[in-house]
Amino acid sequence: MNTRVVLLIGFLVGVFDGVGIFFAPGELHKWEILFAAILKGMLVSLITGLSLNNRVSWFRGAGYGTLYGFAFALVVFLAKGGFKSMDAPYVVPSGVVMGAITGLLVYKFAFRKQPSA
Repeated sequence: MNTRVVLLIGFLVGVFDGVGIFFAPGELHKWEILFAAILKGMLVSLITGLSLNNRVSWFRGAGYGTLYGFAFALVVFLAKGGFKSMDAPYVVPSGVVMGAITGLLVYKFAFRKQPSA
């Protein structure tokens, strides 16, 4: 596993996930939310990369990414007050989708493919 590539993937997916906060009027903590999204993306990417090996399929990469994306999004959802918060229910579906994308990218770019013998 190429750790630098894994962290770069997580960084980029986190930026893509968090940049939408700048379109939310009235949000006071835009930069903090963006940095939290970047950190979440990097952690999901790193844990996904550590769960995979060189002989894994794209399906398993997407599966682990989805699982870890869901888990981290659930933490954010519960920390924001669950269903009592107006914004929190949108966190979980986006976390699942971003996790799956992260898993696919980690599978594709962070591992050297073994030549078929």
